[in-house]
Amino acid sequence: MSQLEGKTILVTGGTRGIGLGIAEKMAALGANLILTGRDQAAAEAAAAELASATGVKAAGLGAPLTDEDAVNGLVDRAVSIFGGIDVLVNNAGIDCDGPAIDHALEDWRRVLHVNLEVPFRLAQQAARHFLSRDKGGVIINVSSVAGFKAIKEASSYVASKHGLVGLTKVLALEWGQQNIRVCGIAPGLIKTDMTEYIWGNEAAAAYVNNRIPIGRIGLPGEIGAMAAFLATDDAAFIHGETIVIDGGTTID
Repeated sequence: MSQLEGKTILVTGGTRGIGLGIAEKMAALGANLILTGRDQAAAEAAAAELASATGVKAAGLGAPLTDEDAVNGLVDRAVSIFGGIDVLVNNAGIDCDGPAIDHALEDWRRVLHVNLEVPFRLAQQAARHFLSRDKGGVIINVSSVAGFKAIKEASSYVASKHGLVGLTKVLALEWGQQNIRVCGIAPGLIKTDMTEYIWGNEAAAAYVNNRIPIGRIGLPGEIGAMAAFLATDDAAFIHGETIVIDGGTTID
């Protein structure tokens, strides 16, 4: 029996990049997946492709997380698809770079909303669901190495990811004895469309050689492998921790 067989996992931002890498690795362990995306058609297409490739059940759920109506009741919508969820992966996130002195308040609020407020609200919804069925559950928050260090001209992103690391600890502290395990992952530079402005140019090789001791960019599936492990019972004693996966970027 696969380690996640019979489990249902909700992955926000699951249609591409790190989110899709997480979904693929969890599907390989037998989980059923619900993937959120910005629109219903894209979410359904990604879910159909995942189901076809792996044989698991998968569903797409349109949920633009900047929209209050999309966040309200999102977990309940997911629960109605397969009758429950066992794991929530708060993966969706946005960025807005620029000098702090010129950073517009509107942009600051938008980044903090999607990257910190939405994960908190979805964690609340998931925890209430887990408690209602008395089976417990797992919440995995995808932060960033920006949750542990400063990055120039990324004030709102760094603040949101530091906040998510702290939130993971608080939720773990409050919910651990109720059989709700909360943990996190902090990716370094991963090859996705969101980070193409870093790796998709001539300066990429120099950046990699100077910043990443292992000498290469990470892949979505490598984050997915950790997320899949954290969702299994093998990780039952990992709680409140955010695990850095960055090729050694933050070791010095």
